[in-house]
Amino acid sequence: MELRQRVVKGVAWQSVEKVVTALLQFAVSMVLMNHLTPTDYGSWAILSIFLAILLPVVDSGFSQALIRKKEIKDGDYSSVFYVNVLIAIVLYLILWAATPFLSRFFEDELFAQIAPVLFLLFPINSLSIIQSTILSRQLEYRRLSLYTLVASVVSSVAAILMALNGFGLWALVAQRMLALAVKALLMWIMSDWKPELKFSLESIKGMFRYGSRIMLSDLVSNIYYQISGLFIERGHGKAQLGFYDRGNKIKELPVSSSINAVMGVSFASLSRLQGDDEHFHDSARKIFLLWGFVMWPVMFGLICVAGDMFRFLLPEVWMPTVPYIQILSLAGLLAPLSVISYNIVKIKSDGNMIFRIEVVKKAIATIVLIITIPISVKAIAWGQVIIFVSDMLVNALTAHRYSPRWTLWARTKDLLPYIFATGVMVGVLAVITMLTASWAAGWVLLVKVLAGVVVYCGVNALFRFEAWQEMMTILKGYVKKN
Repeated sequence: MELRQRVVKGVAWQSVEKVVTALLQFAVSMVLMNHLTPTDYGSWAILSIFLAILLPVVDSGFSQALIRKKEIKDGDYSSVFYVNVLIAIVLYLILWAATPFLSRFFEDELFAQIAPVLFLLFPINSLSIIQSTILSRQLEYRRLSLYTLVASVVSSVAAILMALNGFGLWALVAQRMLALAVKALLMWIMSDWKPELKFSLESIKGMFRYGSRIMLSDLVSNIYYQISGLFIERGHGKAQLGFYDRGNKIKELPVSSSINAVMGVSFASLSRLQGDDEHFHDSARKIFLLWGFVMWPVMFGLICVAGDMFRFLLPEVWMPTVPYIQILSLAGLLAPLSVISYNIVKIKSDGNMIFRIEVVKKAIATIVLIITIPISVKAIAWGQVIIFVSDMLVNALTAHRYSPRWTLWARTKDLLPYIFATGVMVGVLAVITMLTASWAAGWVLLVKVLAGVVVYCGVNALFRFEAWQEMMTILKGYVKKN
């Protein structure tokens, strides 16, 4: 029971941190989109693709291997730390040497100026991986969340100030660099762990088999998820990539934030329950329930207010982004089941199964990309939704092999109350849309957001749905404790 409470509290802390971070990122994005063009963001998207694909290589799956280990031996942490730093430096040097070629290939002079600075994120990121791993093993999500939150506030304020003073894309570079640098600095100052002059090749070999499979799976997933951006830039131009990228990033603010929160907490927490199937399933279900409770109204709410939000906050030139937000938000509905199922497989299997299901998922994704890329950017967006659906199905069906009670039907039944509450909310928002057709976009946005929150919470409170009661228990316990 104590571990389950720590799991739920861990999700709560990580969720609060990720929500605040997402709001800060949204504020930065809105300020910058008023000062930058879609073409500028197309250039930034290309740089971001390299970061997204290669950042997992720095860790090489060792942090998850460490979290999964039942017993840490002397020198394990230091050995992985030195390997991470070495990989990060090698990656940076390769990308630095390749920058002139990449700049010419993408016909972008700004790439040559920004890339050598931005790619320093690889060695900076490597400095705090072990400290983060240790906190995750100890389920110290409160401390981990506070460090990340402070770093997010510092980096976001700096980015907004730079944007307002005409620094353009350098504001985004500063935000990314400071977010990781401040977090690493805080962890080095506050953590009791420091690297020792120890290195165990035997330790690295013992974790390499599992870690390398996780890294390869993450690498392949990121390539498939990001590669559509390169095709959009090549076939439709940087401006279209800018529209698509902004739509995807705004959709990702709630989705990726919650994935990062739940992925880390659930993996570390459930890893401790590998031998206790009953508690393992109950904890996994509880995390899934709370996540679905939040994700469904957020995603459908974003679909309903995206147009009003853009009309109120941004120049008219950005309106083509709205359809991409609405299409891609449908994929976010599947994240809770897909991610928890994937973690179950990672914990219960030896790593081989992870690679096998990635082969299946990427075979499906390849077919979808081949069909959608030649058609249009919107077709690519719909293709991403199809890929998310297929990934969810493969993850969930595979998880059922390792946790027989984890079935699609059982998880669908778990979500039905919140799908119902979300449906009522969407119906109310549709009526508001008709009644406020002549209103200013800002007032429409405000009324819709307030009405959506009140209606969704009201339906949950009226019927006393399980996740609502669990959430109220957490909040009451936190208030009472403080």
